[in-house]
Amino acid sequence: NITTVDLSKAQTFTLTLFDTIDSFKVINAPSEATSFTIKLTQNGTGGYSVGIDTFKDSGDNAIDVYWPTGVVPIVTTTADKIDIYSFQTFDGCSSLFGIVGGQNFS
Repeated sequence: NITTVDLSKAQTFTLTLFDTIDSFKVINAPSEATSFTIKLTQNGTGGYSVGIDTFKDSGDNAIDVYWPTGVVPIVTTTADKIDIYSFQTFDGCSSLFGIVGGQNFS
């Protein structure tokens, strides 16, 4: 499954997981610097994985995502738990810098 992040609509996105998210598609990114945050909540069943490192632009080109120390976080899959991730770009989303806002909130 692909989830669309439309930066013309918001900079904060809240998703309750009822299925696996394989990747995110970023559309309507401004040409300058911007940031956005994604809040992921596992539903009451949990167990859904998220490709938190897999982003594409509107033309389906891969967007490089850089994480602190180069380690991609593992999204919490426990039922009813919440993870928060923020992303900063300085070049219109040709690359993203990922920041873990917190994981396993309950």
